[in-house]
Amino acid sequence: MRIENIKNICIGLVLLTISVSGCVKDISIPQPDYTERATIQCSLEPGVVPKLYLYKTVPYFDVVDTRELFIKDAIITISTDDYTDNLVIDSTYNYIKCEYEYFFRGFFPVIPNKKYNLTVLSNGKTITAATNTNLPTVIIDSIGYTDQFKDIYGEHEGVIPYFHDIPNQSNYYRYEMTREVDTTMKYREGKLHSPCIGAGSVTVLEIGRSVYNDINASGEQMRLIIEPSYSHKEGLPGQIRVETLDKVTYDFFNQLDKQKLGQTNPFVEPIFLTNGQFGKDALGYFGCITRSAPVLFIFPE
Repeated sequence: MRIENIKNICIGLVLLTISVSGCVKDISIPQPDYTERATIQCSLEPGVVPKLYLYKTVPYFDVVDTRELFIKDAIITISTDDYTDNLVIDSTYNYIKCEYEYFFRGFFPVIPNKKYNLTVLSNGKTITAATNTNLPTVIIDSIGYTDQFKDIYGEHEGVIPYFHDIPNQSNYYRYEMTREVDTTMKYREGKLHSPCIGAGSVTVLEIGRSVYNDINASGEQMRLIIEPSYSHKEGLPGQIRVETLDKVTYDFFNQLDKQKLGQTNPFVEPIFLTNGQFGKDALGYFGCITRSAPVLFIFPE
């Protein structure tokens, strides 16, 4: 190549670089005003005293200690035609996170087939909702296992409860498992680090991250293929249940599930939580849940 051509190419690259760099400009995007809202999570279960989680929302990029988000100065009642339950602040210790989890607790076990009314007085607002504790309970037929199944999160092992859908009505379901874990196990993809467990173990409740409906399956046998959140050892026992949810609870967790998909999959349209039964004053749900009798499952590998 001739020297003149090389010079011309070099000069052209320099001019292009100057031209491109001249187009770079720092801009600042003003953040929109943020309005704090309450989040309410409460599922009444017959035979169990009410437990309600009340927290406040924060902007997405804020880093906040979850204990600071608990709304502790609220006045909360859950009532029927027969009585009013005045909830008080209570807590349980999470040995995985090494911290207390705060909530409001009632005193009276929930009665089946009753209408319950919720009233939350917080930050000068009155938030109300109602639910009925009239959900039926399914019976688990059997528990299966697969060492590999594929979903949008990748390939996993799966625990598979089989049960028959409750016919002639719309139903919504979720999976749960109670078992022991220790620090030799993993939580999802990472090692389980918890100095609060030490050399021992702790009982955990795994709730399925997805919820399911019975569309086109009324009265038929259904199965839920669930990836365990924690790793395990061969021979480890677990107690499996299938939860029956009301539609309000299902709608909330279905939105959360779709929101997670939007965050992890660039081909899924982002989902934003919409106003539910609380309107613009709060996010969350006040609903009902029932649980099947537990079935023992032993991990085969």
